[in-house]
Formats: sequence, C-alpha cells, structure tokens
Amino acid sequence: MEIVVIDEKSLFLEKVISLGDANKSTLGLMPREAFKALAAQRLILCALDEKDNLCGYLLYGINKKDSFYYISHLCVEKSLRRNGIAEALFEELKKLTQKHFKGIRVHCRTDYEANKVWARLGFYARHEIPGKSKDGSRLTVWWYDYGYPTLFSDADEQRTQSKIKVAIDANIFFQLRETPSDKNEEAQALLTDWLQENIELCLTVEIYNEIERNKNENERKRNRIFADSFTRLQPSPDDKFSDICKNLQSFFPKKMNENDQSDLRHLARIIAAYVHFFITQDERLLKKSVEFYEKFKIRILRPSDLIIEQDSLIRDADYQPAHLSGSHVNIKRITLKEISFLDVFRCCHQREKKSVFNKKISLYLSDPRSFQADIIQDRDRSLALRIYNRSEAKEMEIPVLRIPEGSLSAVLARHIVFQAVMTSSEEGRILTKVIDNYLSDEIIDALIESGFVYINDIWVKANLPIVGTSKELISKLKSYKSLLPQYFDNISELIERSVSDNNIEMLLKTERSLFPAKITDINIPVFMIPIKARWAMELFDTEIARQSLFGAEPELMLNTENVYYRASHPKILSAPARILWYISKSRNYQGDQSVRACSYVNEVIIDTPKKLFSMFQRLGVYKWKDVLETADKDINKKIMAFQFSHTELFKNPISLGFLKKIWFDEDKKKFSPPQSPMSIPIQHFFHIYRIGMGYDSRGVLC
Repeated sequence: MEIVVIDEKSLFLEKVISLGDANKSTLGLMPREAFKALAAQRLILCALDEKDNLCGYLLYGINKKDSFYYISHLCVEKSLRRNGIAEALFEELKKLTQKHFKGIRVHCRTDYEANKVWARLGFYARHEIPGKSKDGSRLTVWWYDYGYPTLFSDADEQRTQSKIKVAIDANIFFQLRETPSDKNEEAQALLTDWLQENIELCLTVEIYNEIERNKNENERKRNRIFADSFTRLQPSPDDKFSDICKNLQSFFPKKMNENDQSDLRHLARIIAAYVHFFITQDERLLKKSVEFYEKFKIRILRPSDLIIEQDSLIRDADYQPAHLSGSHVNIKRITLKEISFLDVFRCCHQREKKSVFNKKISLYLSDPRSFQADIIQDRDRSLALRIYNRSEAKEMEIPVLRIPEGSLSAVLARHIVFQAVMTSSEEGRILTKVIDNYLSDEIIDALIESGFVYINDIWVKANLPIVGTSKELISKLKSYKSLLPQYFDNISELIERSVSDNNIEMLLKTERSLFPAKITDINIPVFMIPIKARWAMELFDTEIARQSLFGAEPELMLNTENVYYRASHPKILSAPARILWYISKSRNYQGDQSVRACSYVNEVIIDTPKKLFSMFQRLGVYKWKDVLETADKDINKKIMAFQFSHTELFKNPISLGFLKKIWFDEDKKKFSPPQSPMSIPIQHFFHIYRIGMGYDSRGVLC
C-alpha cells in the first residue's frame, strides 16, 4: 500500500469526493469546493493499493493560532476496514507533522462506532462538547500529543472556550431546517461536527419577522423553536441602529420590497452587534463584499468559504480593528480622585464585587512609588486599565489588566500585553507576571500568543534582552532558575528537545515566547525589505508618523500583526523568516535611507489582488484601491502579500553609510540600497540587530 499527498489536479480527487459523499452520514457534509481548496493546500492523504485503487483518505487542517493539526475526515472503504488502512494514513500524517506543531486534535460523535478508533491510534479523550445536530448529539474531543514539554499547552487549558460568532441569513437558516439534499448541501455543511468547537452560528431578532411571513401555523411554530436553539445577537451598548440602516441603503435597490427591507434590518443588527462575519448565498451581497468590509468592517462569505478558511477566520476575529475616533487615543495616569471612573473595568460577569474592586484599586493608587496605574482612552471613552507593580527589581508584576466587558476588539488586548512586555524588558526585568484573577478571554488569548504560561495560579513570561545561541540561552535560563524553577526548567527542556529534533517551528515559537530574546542558530532565511516612508509610518514607525500632520490611524498602529503587499517578483521571500525594514529615499521624511526596524515573517502568499485582500484586509492599512494599484490595476495579475509580526523599532537606526561599512568590512562587497527584497547573511542581521537595539558585544542589552 502507498500513501500519497494529492493536489487539486490529481485524478484521485474525484474518487475522494465520491468516497466522502458515500459516508457523509457519519463524516458530515463537505462541499466540493472545500475538497478542491483543501487539495490545493495539499491537505489530503490517499491510501492506494498496488493497482492504484483508492482505499481510503485522510483530510486534515492546521490551526496556526494554537499550533496544532486537526483531522476533519478519516475514511476507509467499507469493505476494506480493519486492514490497517486508517493506521497507515495516520502514521503518514505523523511523519509529515510531528516536527512542526504540538499535536493533533479530532472531534467525533460519542455515539459513533468510529469513536473507538482514536484510542487505538494513541489519542486520549480530552473532554466533550455539545454537537450541532438536531438530535442533540455530543462530541468527544480527542488529542494526540507529540510529547513536547507543556510550556504552551498548560496555558491553553485556562482559556474559556470562546467561539467566533458568525451570523447567518434567513435563507441559510431555513436550509438548515430542511432534510439534507443536493440543493442545500453547502448550507448543511455548517452543521459539520468538527466546526462546532470554534464556530458559533448566530441569528438576529429579524429572523422572527421572516418566520412570521409563513402562512402555515405549524411551520411557524417549528421554525421559532429551531430559531431559539441559536445564539441571538445583542446590539452593542452604543447601538446606532437607525444610522446603520440609512448607511446600508446604498447597497440595496431604491425601491425595496418586503424581503429587501428585512435583509437590510438583519444586516444592520449584525453590524450593530459588532459581529464581523455574515454567511449568505445572496450573490448581490457577495459581489459587494469588498465595499461592505471597507465601510462596515464585516466580511460577507459563502458557507463553503467559512469551511475552507476556518483557521484564517479565527485569526480574523482576533484582529478586527478597534473602532477608535481618529487621533485622540491617549494614555493617562490615574489618581485616587478618579477611582469612581474605573467601575467600567469591574468584571461583573465573574461577580467581582464593587467594594472589593474599589478597595484593591485604592490600595494600588495610594502607593504611586511602587504602582503605576494608567488608563487608555479614546476621547472620553475608556479602553483599557493597566497597573504595574515595580517593587521587585527583576520582575514586573501586573495586578490589574482590564478591557471593558463587551470590548470591540481583541487588537487592543494584544497591544497592551505587548507593550507591557516591552516595558518590562526595556527596564531590564527578567519576568513579567500577571496576577489579575478577573482576566477577559481577549486578554488571556493575548497572553498566550505573547508566550505567557499559566503556572502556580499566575500568568508568567520571561522577557530576556539577550542575543545568543541556543546553548547560551539555555545557560542564561538556568542562571535564573531560582526565580521560578518549574518554568525555567520547562523552557530549557523545550529548547533542547527542539534542537535535537531540528524542529525549527517549535524553536522559533519558543524564541517568541521569550521575546525579545533572539536565538542566533535558528536556521531561517533573513531578508532586507525596502519600504516607502509613508507605509512605514502607517504600519509600524511611530517616529516617522510624528512627522506627518495627521499621523497614523491609531487602530492600525495598535496591531501587533500586519500585512505588506508588493509585486510577486522576485519570488525570493519565504516564511518563516526574519526581516529588516529599509526606509527608501524620501523628500518628505527624515530618517529615510536607513534600517529602522525588524520583524518576523509568518506567511507569504502570491495570488490575485481580490483574493489576497479578502484574506488580509483585517490587518493592513491598505484599502482596496491600494492593493489594486500594487497589481497595476489588473485584477488578474498575481501579487505578493506577506504577513509580519513582533516588530521592534530600533533605538539606533542603521544608516546607509553604516550598512556599506558592514558589507565592505565583513564581505569585501559593495552594498547597494535594495530596490526589492534581498536575501542577506544571517550574521549581518544579528550585527545590525545588536547595534540597532543597543546590545553589547556579548549580546546583552546595554
């Protein structure tokens, strides 16, 4: 038997689709377009006999946010089961994945016979969740662990399971109530078991008006009962429903019928509830998806898009822009006189008592020598509250880290966590600790992504201002072991295991968890990227932004992750990688012709402008016209988008003259300013990084 990976051009793809359709009663529905898209990503394994007959297949996906793989389908021809085919497919998946992420997850109905297979393959039952089927089924969540130290997985267990809210239109709702058929297959696929842990299908109250139009009393009753089984969207506190309705009218016919009016109200309620994903098959709305996003920050998708793009949508939800009011964001120090304004940050849904909250805050505010309390505001609106405790020389303790309940975006949470880490690091502190017992899901997600670990009932992260080899880093970690033995032992073990396995992805993730530490022997490419001062200002460079009359938009500067578009040639960029940002010559800004920052490249994709804009519009400062201009206004011309994160601005920008000196002294070569991305030696990157960030020759921050 042979196990092969297929793509969208494979002759076996139709056989895979046929086998999946024949077993859809247990596998769940999967639209043809989804099969094709996943094959194009090379995420389908096929088991073939000696005559090239398809014996079975395995379809899987990647959750990049939480660093694991998941199996959507594992299917074997009925007559060939119990012959080791499932085992062979799974063994091949392990070979492909075990040196990358931390494990594999599967959802399976507890009442299916196939639920017994996973234990035999080495999985263990982690927990159960309710399914979405009409008969009230439950799903077992199975986990196969690759055995890496539990530095990251322990933190995941502390996160409350918060799903992505996805609104569906009335037609999708009614199709979900129907008996599955070829006509409603795409909509019915939304009920597939493996989608349920991350996706929450939602309705607005407008659905009851749609139901009321049915003249059959019994049907109305059944539809209402079915509608009650969905999450009902509630408007935001600052709901401006009538204003949204007026702004939506340009997307609808001038003379609207009853259905049009209902559709408009439905969309307005979704926008008012700050839900960012709307599922429909209405071609009129789908064709205007770009305009809808630019005006209302809502993505309009087909059901199959939701299935295909599940992982990227999870990240989309995390990076929806905060709705801020221009350039009025400011950070203000809080005093005891202003404590009455802080009640908005009290965690009511976790029953935090007002008296206890006020007493705790008063205690911190009464000792300004040890505690610094800041509130982040947008005009008169409170966005975040953070309190730093600097009483310990080697630690930054954060007893309060809050964003208001019903916060508009997780972007802000990531920003304040990232800034806390940078502040702690710049002050020469080894550990950052968050001891707040009332953290929101957004803050917990931000802590996990920033490398914090939940240990001894607190969140903790080492932030080591050091540049060195993996051995040097392990030695440094062991020297700090007395601060938190279990934590530093686990990190050291994880680095040793990753080096031994040559697991670049895990080693890089560990480096990021120790940010701003840099491991010099991680063998990934390094590039220098030229960027115009205008885009540097918008994407990351606050110093250049100050030279502009208007500055950068604050909600975009808050992003810890961004995207940059450019021509697809030369096709030199790859991911993961490190990059240096070289500001091109400019007449309007000081600081040009120098390297001013560095970042990680997480993803590089080449595709048509509309496809890329749809994928990354949540991140960038780019409007659709900017992306189209990058493609020379040709919607069919392929361009490049690369997503980058963890950008560090240099304290000491590296001038063109100094770059020329480095190249001549070390390579005896002439350096020319890059006109397009250029590959550079890794030793040059660390030479530039050390000087730019102010490290000494030993790689220790001065």
